[in-house]
Amino acid sequence: MSWMGTGYSGLDKVYEEMGGKGGPRRVWVPPGKTTRFMFLDDDPSKFFEHQFFYNGNWRNWEPCIVRNKIGPSCPICDASDKNYAAYVGLHTVINMTPWFTKKDVEVCFSREIFAARLGSDEKPGVLKKLKKLSEKYGRLRGLVFDIERPGKKTEVCGSEFELVEQIDPKGIREYATAQLKDYIDRTNKKATQDKQLTMEQQWKRNPWEPYNFEEVIKPRSYEELKGMFARGGGKGGGDDDEGGGTGTGDDEMPY
Repeated sequence: MSWMGTGYSGLDKVYEEMGGKGGPRRVWVPPGKTTRFMFLDDDPSKFFEHQFFYNGNWRNWEPCIVRNKIGPSCPICDASDKNYAAYVGLHTVINMTPWFTKKDVEVCFSREIFAARLGSDEKPGVLKKLKKLSEKYGRLRGLVFDIERPGKKTEVCGSEFELVEQIDPKGIREYATAQLKDYIDRTNKKATQDKQLTMEQQWKRNPWEPYNFEEVIKPRSYEELKGMFARGGGKGGGDDDEGGGTGTGDDEMPY
């Protein structure tokens, strides 16, 4: 049996019970900005997760060993009473809003992780909002939203949703090909002959297909985590605005 749950059932039960290592980029919407995303899956992969400071940044997440019933003790929980584990749901999305690197290279249509927190009764998180959107439209896969993040103290994934398009899930590949053609043409106009991008290369790099989160999210061992925190390299309780990115290449982000 997997330690990770899926779907939207049981969120209310979690409310009652409540009283990161590289890999794919996580969605981070700049405060006051709007970004367009297409959802590629209907059901979230959900679990309790720590965010903590390590190796000079807050872009570190780890499933809680205790709260996910992976083991009897969690070094992150033990390191400080501020190292709380938030309940999150992960979706796969395509970031459809272009941005440019410092070398003026356009980046668009990257496959990313949309991590939404459940929150609390007093402050419901975006995961609850996604549940309502899923019920309203009957699905999330194939839906394109403009997602706004009103301010710095709101969730980094954004919290205000405006539906832009509803793409039939069976037609996502055809829709993606049309979108990617224009992007590849723009990219190749600026690239040298030996760096021309093909549709096959772009699709292999960023397929419009859901992640298998059990393969993407692999919990560290108790011993590894204990060693990290014993060396004084970790601390928890990161602000919402300290998330985003993968720990690789974020210096190229324009925000």
